[in-house]
Amino acid sequence: MAGSPLDHRDLFHTGIVVDDVELAKEELSATLGVTWGAGGSSATPVVLVDGPRTMDFTYAYTNEGPHRLELVAARPGTLWTVTAPGAAHHLGYWSDDVTAASAALEAQGLPRVATVGTLDVGAGAAIVLHQARTGLYVEVVDRTYEAALFGSATS
Repeated sequence: MAGSPLDHRDLFHTGIVVDDVELAKEELSATLGVTWGAGGSSATPVVLVDGPRTMDFTYAYTNEGPHRLELVAARPGTLWTVTAPGAAHHLGYWSDDVTAASAALEAQGLPRVATVGTLDVGAGAAIVLHQARTGLYVEVVDRTYEAALFGSATS
């Protein structure tokens, strides 16, 4: 679409929020033949609509790509909740300019609902999430994280 702040070729993962990451990994490995690599658990600063906090995240990405699956452990009371079993939660896109992409998404009516990795909502955020009117979240991630997450550029 002309004027889109994101390029579909930069879509690198579909995120699914689950109650139990390890159980979901086992099931999807057996069902889809995927293996798991990048991921872990960490206390991460975030800014949500109701303000800043530090949250414990547990997540895992498939080794297989370039389009990967990401599992994220549910965090009740936040946007990271299981809405329906197996439902896609978010689409993750690489961006060379997260600030500009985020501003363009807001201008198109997709409010920013989370800034991840910092307690500052100002310019320079490396990961932001916006919510589409359909309910699906769009995650915009600084492209410089690609090598750190996956060892080398995959796009």
